[in-house]
Amino acid sequence: MAAGSEGESHARCRVIAQGYRVLDEERHAVDYRPSVWGDYFIKNPTLPHAHEKSLEWMTERRDVLVNEVRKMLAGTRDLLCEMKLIDALQRLGISYHFEDEIHASLEKLNSVEFKNESFHEISLQFRLLRQEQHYISSDVFGGFTDNQGNLKDTLHADVRSLLALYKAAHLGTQKEQFLIKAQKQTKSLLTSSMVDHLERPLVDIVQHALQTPSFRRMKRLEARLYIPLYEEDKEECNELVLELAKINFYLLQRIHREELVEICKWYHGLESPRKLFYARHRPTEAYFWALGVYYEPQYAKARKLLAKFRATITPYDDTFDNYGIWEELEPFANVMQRWNMDEVEQLGECYKDFARFMFSTMIEIENALPEDIARRNVDTIRDIINEVCKGYVIEIGWRDNRYIPSLEDHLKVTLITCFYWAINCAAFVVFEENVTEEILKWMSTFPQIVKDSCIISRLMDDIVAHAFETERNNVATSVTCYMEEHKTTKEEASEML
Repeated sequence: MAAGSEGESHARCRVIAQGYRVLDEERHAVDYRPSVWGDYFIKNPTLPHAHEKSLEWMTERRDVLVNEVRKMLAGTRDLLCEMKLIDALQRLGISYHFEDEIHASLEKLNSVEFKNESFHEISLQFRLLRQEQHYISSDVFGGFTDNQGNLKDTLHADVRSLLALYKAAHLGTQKEQFLIKAQKQTKSLLTSSMVDHLERPLVDIVQHALQTPSFRRMKRLEARLYIPLYEEDKEECNELVLELAKINFYLLQRIHREELVEICKWYHGLESPRKLFYARHRPTEAYFWALGVYYEPQYAKARKLLAKFRATITPYDDTFDNYGIWEELEPFANVMQRWNMDEVEQLGECYKDFARFMFSTMIEIENALPEDIARRNVDTIRDIINEVCKGYVIEIGWRDNRYIPSLEDHLKVTLITCFYWAINCAAFVVFEENVTEEILKWMSTFPQIVKDSCIISRLMDDIVAHAFETERNNVATSVTCYMEEHKTTKEEASEML
């Protein structure tokens, strides 16, 4: 096709939500935008070194500071100071240097009972322990409420203590009504305090906490955001800890940059993905995803393997969602579920290319694991991916027949096709440490905690992408299912979900 006629054809494409164009109505194919990163990290493989000191000096200085902070942690006699130090180490992304010391401190802290007036201490103790899966009863907050179950008026002016309770309250259960109520009340009090009289750096610290609880934020992102807040907070900042945090962040960033370059070269160097013109190619985003699971330097192997797995499954989704039609997808799905490379050649070009890509990635993961467990562990991932593939086939049937299932039936399928179950399993398998046969059997049952993460993923994705998926006549979203079932508007359905 001549350049002019190709441009005219592109101009005639139907424009849908988010500015995408439908390139092929039969295949429901849209012009996914390329990754903003492209080959940036291949062309810029090295993190610029803007520091006055050499890398060797920084590495030696980090090791000295680790020893100094370890002594500080061991020598702290004031429990509040010790808890604040542990909290800072965790949020600054350097706690992995002190795992044994922190574990011992929390074991000791688990048996401490503070006086009833120790509002800040109790809130911080509660959060630190629950974050690390230690049980502590919410009854410890009983002395801070009035007869109506609200926080006593005398506590309203203590901003740092209110902030400590606000953070702790996010670790409550559905049955702990005080913590549910405390979340709302502390947020209201903190918000009004910011408007009325708070100054920097406290106002910045409060705003940061109100955006999202620190334990829910990706660890590397939390460290990057918290380092300047910690530095500004002269009342709490320890200069040795701050220096360690800054040097450590930079040294880790260099390691992560090298790994990312390796992932990008791997992905862009493969022949198969390049042929998948309809797919989203996201190696950089896949690595960032893996970095959120484990960022510590000792987990480099697991991080890179998980990034490769994550980068491979996005085109899997796109092959069904953004390219395939039923007559082609049925034989493709059959081959994909048998995991036999010899059968790949019978498929059409794009299907053949993706099958090679997927099979090769799984073989690479298997070869990277200890020989005695590799096949068993990777087969667990393969079995879950087969469930995803079966779900994709059901979705294509729904799409082609314009069928809107009940929300319950929709989620039975789409919680699996969101791929979080398989990603969770892969994260365990490549991690290697203490991954027993019992853990894999448990993971293969689609356990509730994994199912809950899939619910969050599916509903968030459907709410954001509802207009986009609907306008390209793709599978009905959970928003559409809820609207149809309960006769609501899109806004009402989104709110309820």
